[in-house]
Amino acid sequence: MMNKQISGFEDMNTILANERKIGGVIESDYLRLSTGDEYNNIVITKVELLGSALCSIGCVTEEGQLLIVNAKEVSIIHQPKHKKIHELSNQSYKHTKMQEKLKYLKRLIELNEGSYNPFFREEALLVIKDIGLKNVKKEIDVSAVYPEEKIYTIA
Repeated sequence: MMNKQISGFEDMNTILANERKIGGVIESDYLRLSTGDEYNNIVITKVELLGSALCSIGCVTEEGQLLIVNAKEVSIIHQPKHKKIHELSNQSYKHTKMQEKLKYLKRLIELNEGSYNPFFREEALLVIKDIGLKNVKKEIDVSAVYPEEKIYTIA
């Protein structure tokens, strides 16, 4: 589902509720309110549903401002997509979320030091793919996730 078009608020809610399992965030080209105010590269962080009725959405602007918008005030959410963090155009949120994920990954690796638990590796790989291997390698030793290949020779 990564980097795919989103067709409604229910899709957004599902992605946000399962962030840890699937990674990524929701970014829209722009959000226009009924007042005419427009925000580019908005990241949607929360979709509040009451049953099947939409109440509000939480967003972060390019300037890092948090908006909580009443559903009735939303005029258009243009091209919402599920993206990996390293693919975001919203640099403010990208930086914040990348730091959060790097901290989480460091702690995950620290807690699983010396363990080759497949669940740890699966979760670590998901986080690494989400923030990008080159971004991770700048700050974290990933040898626990990508063990060195052993070469065997036959004499």
